[in-house]
Amino acid sequence: MLLDKDSEDLEFIEIMQEIGLTETSQNYRNCKMVVRQEFSHHFSMGVAERYLPRNIPARLDSLILLFKGLVICERDFKWRGGSVASNIKIMQWIRRKSVSPVDLRNLDKLIRWTYLNKGENDYTPFGTTKLSNVSSLSELMQIEGTDRANAINQHTFEKGQMESAKESRKIEQELISKKIQERKIKNAERYKIFHQQIKQFQTQTDAEKLNDLLSNHISFPINLLPECEWLTIIRNQNLEAADINKLIKLIPKNTTSEIKQIKRFLQILRTPKLI
Repeated sequence: MLLDKDSEDLEFIEIMQEIGLTETSQNYRNCKMVVRQEFSHHFSMGVAERYLPRNIPARLDSLILLFKGLVICERDFKWRGGSVASNIKIMQWIRRKSVSPVDLRNLDKLIRWTYLNKGENDYTPFGTTKLSNVSSLSELMQIEGTDRANAINQHTFEKGQMESAKESRKIEQELISKKIQERKIKNAERYKIFHQQIKQFQTQTDAEKLNDLLSNHISFPINLLPECEWLTIIRNQNLEAADINKLIKLIPKNTTSEIKQIKRFLQILRTPKLI
C-alpha cells in the first residue's frame, strides 16, 4: 500500500505525463495542485540515481512525457523554479539514458521541441542560461565540448602559472640563501681582518693607543675593542676633559653592554673635570 506522499507523487507524475502526451494543460487549468505547483517535496531530486524518487518512471519514453508535461506547465502556469526546476533534473536523466542512435535522435527532437515550447525560465532545460537557446543536440555537444576544452586549457594555464610561480619562488629563495651565505663569508673575512688589526693595535704603548683613539686613526670598529684595553688606557692616563669627551663621542649608541659600561665610566670621570 502506497503512503499518502507516494500517492501524491504518483498522481502528479501521471498528470504531467498526460499533459506531455497531449501537449496541452487545458484540462488542468483549474487544478490547484498543478497550477500552484503543490506537489510533494519528494519530487525534487539529485542527479545520482539514489536520489531519484521511486515513483519516477525508469523507461526513457515515460521520462520524456514527464519532462514535456513539466515544461508545458512551467510555461502555462508561470511556475517558479529557476535553476532548480524539476524539468532540468529530468532532462539530466534523459540524457544519461539516451545511449543508442535512436535514443540520441529522439533526444535531438526533444531539445528542438523544448526550444519551441518552453516558457520564460532561461535555465530550462539544461540548468544554465548559457544553454537557454540551444535548439539541437549537435549545438549542445559543440558548446559543451568547447567549454570542456576551455576548462582544460584554463586548468593547464593555471597549473603552468602555479609551477612557474613555484619555480620563481625557489630561484628567489636560492638567491636569498646565496646572498646570506656570501654575506656570512664576507663578514667572517672582515672580522678576521679586524682582529688582526686589533692585535696590531694592542702591540702599541698605552699612549700610542690613546693617541690613535683620540685622533680616530683606528681601522676597526670601536665596538670590537676589548674591554680590558679600554680599562688599561683609561686607568693609566691622566685624561683631560676634552680627551674624555672625544672618547665618549667615539662610542656609538648601539654597542655592547661592556662598551656602554665604559661610556658610563667615562661620563663619571668627566664630571669633576668639568667643574
